Amino acid sequence: MAQPRLHLVVPETTGPHALRCFAAACEAGDVASALAPGGLVGLLLPVAREHGVALLCLDEKHAQACDGIEVTNRADYDHARKLLGADKIIGALCGTSRHVAMDLAEAGAEYIAFNQARLKPHEEPIIAWWSNLFEVPCIAADPVAPEAVAALLTQQPDFIRPPESIWTSPEEARRIVTELMQAISAEAP
Repeated sequence: MAQPRLHLVVPETTGPHALRCFAAACEAGDVASALAPGGLVGLLLPVAREHGVALLCLDEKHAQACDGIEVTNRADYDHARKLLGADKIIGALCGTSRHVAMDLAEAGAEYIAFNQARLKPHEEPIIAWWSNLFEVPCIAADPVAPEAVAALLTQQPDFIRPPESIWTSPEEARRIVTELMQAISAEAP
């Protein structure tokens, strides 16, 4: 199995600050994709292109300007696919719903993202379930710190979301992403 790559979720923050943190994270590690507020897409796009990062947003108004959009249900997926066509990425945040995940993967979603932190301790980890049964890539959408990544890697997610603290400063983004990449490499087979 390939090492998981990073998926960033850019918060609503001032553009220049977000840009500096985003650039630092992209320089420090293997960032595959980023989900950004629509208003920041134009600012982040040049850095995303420079680093080969797929830039996504949550609203259709800005989805044409970036690489795609993230949706949460079938109706929104169908609408986005009609609006954006076959060339744009449409990912799906499914919370802990196996049914929604299977429905959206079958519809053609390019990735499925799960928030498994909401699962009860006795429940099977949803990412492990997905990774063992399906080909569609999976994002572990709950932020994970470098010291907690080993437990998550046993579930074989394709993408991991760094902790929110990467948006504190460019230096913090660089430090955390570097530590996360080292932790991922240390656990690699």
